[in-house]
Amino acid sequence: MRLSTPARSDVTRLERRQQTRHGLRLRSNFEWTDTEGVVHAAQGFTRDICSKGMFIYADFQPPPKADLHVEVLLSSDLEFKEDHQLRLRASALVLRVEPTLNSGVQGGFATLNKSYELLRGDAVIEG
Repeated sequence: MRLSTPARSDVTRLERRQQTRHGLRLRSNFEWTDTEGVVHAAQGFTRDICSKGMFIYADFQPPPKADLHVEVLLSSDLEFKEDHQLRLRASALVLRVEPTLNSGVQGGFATLNKSYELLRGDAVIEG
């Protein structure tokens, strides 16, 4: 008698996250200061987002453990005038970085939000 183990695709993975992740492609701007005091700024798009953190696709990624300031645009430029746009502004920690692969798969990074606030224009509406 021969026992076989299920194929990898047959195994159900246990989700350990306590927050629901929302698969949203939203424009994001982020910046961090490197160990030499130089400020870096870049843009990307979220893959998924929740109150605890997010994953951002970007051509230029911060290093792991970097303190990051992120702003995610929750409404498009076409929906509202700039003073009425809905934005999420977060202070976050970079947990892991996935480099862009030679196959062309976009790289990105995962964050843990240390704090965040929701804004409409310049007014804080939650946070």
